[in-house]
Amino acid sequence: MPALRAIYRAKDAEAGMQALEDFEAGYRGQRYPAITQSWRRNWSQVVPFFAYPESVRRIIYTTKAIEVLNSKLRRAVRTRGHFPSDDAAMKLL
Repeated sequence: MPALRAIYRAKDAEAGMQALEDFEAGYRGQRYPAITQSWRRNWSQVVPFFAYPESVRRIIYTTKAIEVLNSKLRRAVRTRGHFPSDDAAMKLL
């Protein structure tokens, strides 16, 4: 989701948290609160990512493994169609 790029492309953890707060306050954050909750729940695992130089971070978040995982998740969601709740979608994933 392009709206999340500002978080993981931030220059440091503080800027990343600000981007997460901006996302949460925006349309997509209001529409999909589970995304923000997931980022906040796992923030301690995200913070070490910001210690790497930007050139290394770009390699980390664009790895083929992530792309394959994302395509599998999209395919699983697409074939199931509509979900009655966020919890139903999370159970599938």
